[in-house]
Amino acid sequence: MAPCRMLDHIPRELIDWKNNMGHEMNRLFPYIGHLPNLLNITPNTAIIQALLEYWDPNGSIFRFRECELTPTLEEIEGLLQMTGKGSPMVYPTNGTREQFCKFLGLKQDSMDQHPDAKSCPLEFLYKRFGERDSYDRHHDDFFISREQWEGKRVQALGLALISLLLFPQKHGKVTFSTVNMIQSVFLGIKEKTPTLVPIIIADIFTAVTECQKKRGFFYASNLVLQMWAMEHLSKRTLNPLGSCLPTANWVESHRERVIRYYRVASPSVFIQEFNALTSDKIQWVLDWTKVRDPAFKTTQFDFIPLASTSGLLCTFHNEL
Repeated sequence: MAPCRMLDHIPRELIDWKNNMGHEMNRLFPYIGHLPNLLNITPNTAIIQALLEYWDPNGSIFRFRECELTPTLEEIEGLLQMTGKGSPMVYPTNGTREQFCKFLGLKQDSMDQHPDAKSCPLEFLYKRFGERDSYDRHHDDFFISREQWEGKRVQALGLALISLLLFPQKHGKVTFSTVNMIQSVFLGIKEKTPTLVPIIIADIFTAVTECQKKRGFFYASNLVLQMWAMEHLSKRTLNPLGSCLPTANWVESHRERVIRYYRVASPSVFIQEFNALTSDKIQWVLDWTKVRDPAFKTTQFDFIPLASTSGLLCTFHNEL
């Protein structure tokens, strides 16, 4: 069977855009945590292809012989340092081209050269927000002032990062469908920043299930799943202060903890490793995990409903 396709490289425009922002990148942290640091992560598609062989869709879990693992809300929240427990939930709703333009301060006719009703190329956004003089060179495309553009420039980068790294599409474009969700992240719900973490996990569960059945494209963050898996494979002494460091950049330090797995480029090598896994070889608790404080817990049901970008998903765990 043909391998599952997925995000296999980081778009150059995103890297240049981040570099051009300088200290303004700090303004993104309250909304999307250390997501921008995913730009420094090299996609390893081999580990995702291998993981598909161990996924149990009925239990929403990876089974490695006698060992079972699944991404939890707390693990992903801690890894990315995004808002999580206690934050409002945000639900994916179908955004439109008109809503996309309004959020970014773009005139409707600025996209006439891109008639696609569902997405636009990253290059289009980069030219209008990615450089210091973008507003001056494309001011006729905006209905906002330069001062307003300075703020929208930060949000536009956040939108591109969320769209392309967390909710990628096979065409590699920035989609309009997630704009309402992303707008809620930046504008808040009842004066609080909502969390994207449940949607990230729900999309991963959905993508693994779909790709296991029929391959196709991995419509979820393979970068987040790859990092999560490598962290659990790298047995080490737990950082005793890890869960007490609320702003620690675990994405930035990720590679040094798992470096040997970035040298593996074959799914078969990962499969050999997974087949040999025993409980003593697994890093069960990640450095940032608060083991006594799950992000969500229920005793009333055997499953927890999660909203993905493609619909409602039931995950069969009492804690996440």
